[in-house]
Amino acid sequence: MILSTKLHIPQTRLDDHVERAAITVLLNQGLKCKLTAVTAPGGYGKTTALSYWLQQSGMPAVWISLGLQDNDLIKFWSYVIAAVNHKNPHFAEAVNPFLPSLKSGAFEPFITAMIHELDSYPDELIIILDDYHSIDRASIHASVAYFLAYLPAHIHLYVTSRSEMPFPAARLQTTGQMVKITIRELRFQLDEAIRYFQDCMGLSLSGEEIAKLVDRTEGWISGLHLAAISLQRSGNIPEFIRAFSGEHRSISDYLFQEAFSLQSEETQSFLLQTSILDRMNSSLCEAVTGQANCQELLEILERQNLFIVPLDDQRQWYRYHHLFSEFLRRLFRQRYAVRSKELHVKAANWLEAHGLLEEAVEQLFMDGHYVEVSDFIEKHLQDFRVKRGVLYRWLSELPESCLAKKPGIQFLYIKVMMEASQMELAQARLRLMEDKLSDPEWKEHVGTVLYLSYGVTLYRKDVRRADEYMEMFDRHMPEGSYIQMIEGNSYSINFDTLLSFINDLHEAERYFSKWVKTWEDRKDYPFVGFYYVTYSLLLYERNRLEEAEVYVNRALQTKCMQPYGLILLGASAVAVRIYQAKGESAKAFNLLEQLKSKIHSPDKSIFIRKIESEKAYLSLLNGSFDAGWLLTNGIHYTDTAPFASIKEYLHLARALMECGRENDALQLLEQMYRFVDEEDRLWDKVKVAVLQSMVFYRNGDATNAVMKLEAALQMAVPGKYIRSFLDEGAHMAELLREYLRQGQLHSNRKSVGASLRYARELLLLMTDHRNENASSVALITKQELKILRMMDMGMSNKQIAEQLQVTAETVKSHLKSLYRKLDTNSREQALSQGKELKLL
Repeated sequence: MILSTKLHIPQTRLDDHVERAAITVLLNQGLKCKLTAVTAPGGYGKTTALSYWLQQSGMPAVWISLGLQDNDLIKFWSYVIAAVNHKNPHFAEAVNPFLPSLKSGAFEPFITAMIHELDSYPDELIIILDDYHSIDRASIHASVAYFLAYLPAHIHLYVTSRSEMPFPAARLQTTGQMVKITIRELRFQLDEAIRYFQDCMGLSLSGEEIAKLVDRTEGWISGLHLAAISLQRSGNIPEFIRAFSGEHRSISDYLFQEAFSLQSEETQSFLLQTSILDRMNSSLCEAVTGQANCQELLEILERQNLFIVPLDDQRQWYRYHHLFSEFLRRLFRQRYAVRSKELHVKAANWLEAHGLLEEAVEQLFMDGHYVEVSDFIEKHLQDFRVKRGVLYRWLSELPESCLAKKPGIQFLYIKVMMEASQMELAQARLRLMEDKLSDPEWKEHVGTVLYLSYGVTLYRKDVRRADEYMEMFDRHMPEGSYIQMIEGNSYSINFDTLLSFINDLHEAERYFSKWVKTWEDRKDYPFVGFYYVTYSLLLYERNRLEEAEVYVNRALQTKCMQPYGLILLGASAVAVRIYQAKGESAKAFNLLEQLKSKIHSPDKSIFIRKIESEKAYLSLLNGSFDAGWLLTNGIHYTDTAPFASIKEYLHLARALMECGRENDALQLLEQMYRFVDEEDRLWDKVKVAVLQSMVFYRNGDATNAVMKLEAALQMAVPGKYIRSFLDEGAHMAELLREYLRQGQLHSNRKSVGASLRYARELLLLMTDHRNENASSVALITKQELKILRMMDMGMSNKQIAEQLQVTAETVKSHLKSLYRKLDTNSREQALSQGKELKLL
């Protein structure tokens, strides 16, 4: 739910405001930059300065007031969309379809869509993020940094915060794209303070008296305002100024106490009881206090300028000044300790009844009402499933005692831990839960615990233990569980394949083969579809195309798997590679185009983007690539880890190479390699290294190309990766030959022996595939053709015999037959004739 009050530009009372020319100049400078950062502790007038400037300048602006409950990617950007939509009514319609992509943490497609729409906006626009210090999610900081990097010149971001910007801003500052406003500029100077006390507050103080107040507050605006309120009612101004001293906190407490003590008993009670509310209207205040005249009291407080801020033009919603709120809450805890729980629960009940569930939880969290929080989350578990950002914060703050008897909350907690890559924490919690499985109240949850344990251990690359968990789960729930498919039609995963988590492909084959055979005859068991996809991809990598196609077709044709977009997309991606390898590219394109109509998911826009990425890859292989995809794919070569989809970024790097942007491709691939290396994902490392070698080779850098190819080969040999190399086509064949030529010069290096042998095997596979027809026409046997190609690699008769596992005499016999068929008498002549006949 979007709260309109969070999008309201706070209104400043112009008669109480001091004209501040220096601040105005700095804020105006921000209109020539991407970012204006207004950073200072509370009470320095950050919000007031921006609000007054907007009122005076008339610049088109949108405002988002942030709070702790906005620590969620989707919620954060939903408010930005809603705010911008007030200025551009078609903005939300164009951008909202990309919002679901944020569920997986991949913000680039969404931000790209936003940038595209903002770029077409005809006028200048200011976007203000107020109280950004409330945001502590790294993913939000990264998305804002990405947003800034590509912000159009006529769109300007203004951010207020009590702390420094938590995203990289140094580059913006050094390039003149950032204005920075700090305490130094915000605090009142003497001349401003004089105008404030004398003109705004009507106090006849001397310049010397005001100077003392400025000196003791160091220009802190809230401190001066508090002093002015107290001075208006003081009977002894000289004595007040003489006694006025101390640090900001003690000054504020003293002055707030002074202001508070001057109110009637009714007003004091109202202030304290409503201090627990982050924002309030008369109805909510009545629910908490039991008083019937709350609207009247709110308006009186506003007229008295008693630290209350209206949040809308109708004066329905208000909040207290942050510092005043802090003071009131401390006093509330002293005076209302006995009634604290009662009032918080009243507030939460009102908020719940009005659909403000997150605010209700935050209300219950105050003063540590943890039992009530856990009960509330459990009650609204379905509503909170998508609130992953705030959920992680809430659940991590709850004491263990509040979670112990709530399996549903614990399962959700483990899911958000896994999505936050906190696998160790998730595994530790699961082990604690496993100890409870013998308890009667946990009996119905055994299957869920075993399944989650399987997932965590597999992601942590412990295949043996994952297999054990799956066996236990399968014995306990042979019919399967709803939890297996709970997100099968959404796009919440942050990896391309389960093979990314198994570094031993032999182990992977044993594991997936076992479970495919276990489940393949079960009726209505869609979970096996995920394993069909993974197993077929593994078989494809091993160049076992016919076997791979069998399992792909099962995934694509089995009825119970049709509703699940993840299965259909994964199977289609493998299928198009098989078709391409078989020379059936038209069939591959048709499959991808037809897939679009089969996806019925709330995340359909993400699935469509993935499909378009696969089509771009096919186009690159077939020489029909449209560079327009680079503008619409939602990702960029400057993106940084984590990479939600390695495959998409590999397609991007390949497209950049095709467009002659090899350096951009290399920059991206280097980032990717560092990420997959740190994550120890061998599957992805091999593919990134292979493409790095191709880009270097296409860029004319044979030295680095060979070096990267050797690294890829050394990683690939134990697992027998094949298609990662074969799919690169003729350029890879050329590079393999170059690697073999250079390898002959360093044949004494033991470390390259296996790589050289594997390079020869790959090259033979590539040339066999290209020249099957030529060999039959020339009546040359397959073995003779292999020998001819080995000769082209510079191998001696002895090396050929070792490679083919035959005797040297057998090789000589084949050579005689080969020379006769080619009508030649020597190696040189045979190689020359082989090239002329296009056998090499």
